[in-house]
Amino acid sequence: MKKKPLFAISLLLVAALLIFCVQSFFSEELEEHLGLSSAKFAGALFTAAPDSTAKKSRAHKSDSTAAEAQKFAALDTTRKKILFFGDSMLERLGPRLGAYAEENGHELAVVTWYSSSTEVWAKSGKAKEFIEKYKPNYVMVCLGGNELFISDIKQKRTKYVQQLLKEIGNRPYIWIGPPNWKDDTGFNEMVQALVPAGRFYLSYTPDQHYERAKDGAHPTAASAAKWMDRICRWVMTKSDFPIRLNLPANAKVSAEYRKNHCHYEYLSPPEGE
Repeated sequence: MKKKPLFAISLLLVAALLIFCVQSFFSEELEEHLGLSSAKFAGALFTAAPDSTAKKSRAHKSDSTAAEAQKFAALDTTRKKILFFGDSMLERLGPRLGAYAEENGHELAVVTWYSSSTEVWAKSGKAKEFIEKYKPNYVMVCLGGNELFISDIKQKRTKYVQQLLKEIGNRPYIWIGPPNWKDDTGFNEMVQALVPAGRFYLSYTPDQHYERAKDGAHPTAASAAKWMDRICRWVMTKSDFPIRLNLPANAKVSAEYRKNHCHYEYLSPPEGE
């Protein structure tokens, strides 16, 4: 006789549980027709535990994000002695780089050799000469503007690029490609094959635009300054050798800083050029 009350209580509990589950499973219909809200108990009760594959996927995504963050080298914030040598493009790039040097505390030497080429620099030994003179711990090169339309460029000029790289040695360096005014015959492709991607700045891309001087080749002073801004931003954020090149407050290097910390040399065109 005493078992009946317990049995009745058990039935009531089972019925209550069934009602609660039904309410949870059909919460939308009940809310729409009866105005009842649901605790979503059934959803919580019968939801499967997170799949281990999903956990692995999230972990892999996290690892990929971390790898992406480590893709580029860490910024070197120490003061540098920079040597920048090349052709006449430096005449307008040099002053803007001087402003960057002053802003960021670097020493700078700029050697502009008018009408020069990779062949001229390699055969002359001038790169080695200026490296010995200024003893840089960072080198920037801008050559190619006078070699854009040479036929069989790879066969004729590869050895000269290799020679210049040999003279630069194990110093951190950046090679700046020319700002083509029309398609070249393979100069940029040749340098890209010899210089790692993180050390070659391709100046001739669809998203880069240049205002040209009267000769139709050299960028104007203002356009060259913007070009150098892009180069410096790339050096800081995407190159193999990022150094501190924060945007300068002034457009050009000051006379005082130029006198004490920046050196500009200009070489006449080679004979026969």
